[in-house]
Amino acid sequence: MTDSHSGSSVQRIATTAGLFTAVAGTALLGTPERLGPLIGLTGKRDAQLVGALDLALVPGLLFGRPRWPWLAARAASNLVTVGFVLRRGTDDRSRRNARVFSAALALATVTDLRAAYTGARPTTAT
Repeated sequence: MTDSHSGSSVQRIATTAGLFTAVAGTALLGTPERLGPLIGLTGKRDAQLVGALDLALVPGLLFGRPRWPWLAARAASNLVTVGFVLRRGTDDRSRRNARVFSAALALATVTDLRAAYTGARPTTAT
């Protein structure tokens, strides 16, 4: 993989993550009672908090230069979100939804970390 290809790959992943994060964050802020339970959060404020955290990362994911630190920040925030969501389950259904959501978020975190690592590596001239 060439350095320019890996750089464009990091930008593409950051843009995709930024767009997805913007939609998810906006949805959680706008309709927390409806979407919160889908990810295991039964409290309106809990869902809004997760949405606000998502939205805080969007500008950097979409427009930051370089983008890899924002992917690393998203990975860290994903881990915090996973812990938060898993601890907030109040019944069997919310705990099950939290586990499914957390597994999906963990997969996204792996992608974020790989792209952040690729972007952070020093480039070599060939």
